Amino acid sequence: MSRMKKTALILVSVFALCVLTGRFARANGGPFVLKYPNGDPAAKGVLARLDPGLKPARETRLRVIKEDLKVTFGKDGTSKSNATMPPLVRVLAEYTIENPTGKEVEVDFGFPILRGVYVNPLSMSMMPKPEVQVRLGQKVVKSTIISNSAIYGIIRQRAREVIVRAVAGDAVLKGLVTSVCNTKGEAREAARKAFRSYLIDGMKWNERDAVLMVEYASLDFGKIRVQPLDRGHTGWWVADKELNKLMNENLGPLSAIGEQKATQFFAQLTSRFEPKVAAAYEAIFTSWGGDVRERSVDLKTGKVRPREVTVDPEALNKKPSPFTGAFDPTIYARVDYLDPRANITESEKASCKAILKNLPVIFTFAPMNILHYHVKFPAESTQTLTVSYSQYAYSDTRSPSSYQLAYVVHPASLWKDFGPINLEVAVPEGVRFCGSVACGNGGVEERAVSRYNSQKGRFDIYRAVLKQKSGELYLAVDAEAWKKIGKQVAVNNSNNRVPQVVQQAKQKVSR
Repeated sequence: MSRMKKTALILVSVFALCVLTGRFARANGGPFVLKYPNGDPAAKGVLARLDPGLKPARETRLRVIKEDLKVTFGKDGTSKSNATMPPLVRVLAEYTIENPTGKEVEVDFGFPILRGVYVNPLSMSMMPKPEVQVRLGQKVVKSTIISNSAIYGIIRQRAREVIVRAVAGDAVLKGLVTSVCNTKGEAREAARKAFRSYLIDGMKWNERDAVLMVEYASLDFGKIRVQPLDRGHTGWWVADKELNKLMNENLGPLSAIGEQKATQFFAQLTSRFEPKVAAAYEAIFTSWGGDVRERSVDLKTGKVRPREVTVDPEALNKKPSPFTGAFDPTIYARVDYLDPRANITESEKASCKAILKNLPVIFTFAPMNILHYHVKFPAESTQTLTVSYSQYAYSDTRSPSSYQLAYVVHPASLWKDFGPINLEVAVPEGVRFCGSVACGNGGVEERAVSRYNSQKGRFDIYRAVLKQKSGELYLAVDAEAWKKIGKQVAVNNSNNRVPQVVQQAKQKVSR
């Protein structure tokens, strides 16, 4: 499976098109079925899918002889809470690629990774870092992760630019926004009412969008930074510092409702000023062949269906950890959540509540990262390109409950010549497994339980050759059986033996 683009300019152009002429939807329902403790009062579970009309470039010069895709459901050897942790899944995609032409071919790859990449808190560099690696043969290739948060940041930045231009170009609108921004107390409330009335009566906006625009004028998001979209091969979307800034900008008090809803807020308002603007996130996602709805393979039937999650009300008061993945952050976007610990004023809190109440739908799409890297293929050569990463499996609570991995297969269809995709899945012996493709049992093998632990375990091996080179692949293991194994590991480790790699990391930190 490939995630390839012909030049850096093509990849930049996709983002430019998605963000500037993309498709912010007015009806982006929840991607998975969420079972509330007392039922779903708002029934916000319907997703209106869109045809984004954007696709990565096709690759016609190179040919993929084969892809060997290896997936291992292992343990997080750095965690003391193995009994309760979901599987830390290791994914290794190895491509045998031939350049049959008489010229060197330079290619920019874009590799979509669904959901979050594991961040190792005990990395040997002393700083937490994503566990992702790209190799050409034995040589490590520099890569950049364009995170889900970065994509949201890009969308908010471009959306805000559209809104700022629209307000600046309309004298009446500019005056009303300025009045809301520069007044306080009763005068401000009067300005807010006047602005709302003008939007509804003068501009024929609906009530909900009018409220959203009034709250936009009432909140301080900080100074807007207008950036050039393309700076060549070192473009702003590649630069880590720039991406980090965009991830945190154009949020302000809206960080209390989460980046997903904040992004939808800006997107919704932008669509009022430029009707052709639609959902940039869906456009990026779908162009790679992913489904914006979070889905799962049913452990009982083997059928792919919407993901189901039962929510514990107490869990919403716990902040998700970027290191453990103990709580799924997508849940926060699925419910009308306002962080009770947010450091915002009462008026800002009131604005956040008004925004939550008037957003037409809940903006919850499956997270996606894009891994970017640049590779040269000599003339008339065959090389092995390997992408590997780790991530926590996500949970699905429909009985029988399961832990799941989703993998985008679709980019394989963007090549003129792409050979077989050989799948191998390793699951601890005795743990029930199910895939969205039929897999044959390849016996039992001894393998390392974790990358951070020399301890060996017995794994059931499942194999298949994927015939369908589009869409997504879903793999699942039984959650209850997994937890039983976790408890056994916790008992075996009760003598406080620490994996060697963890000891080394701690010694390095102490020095």
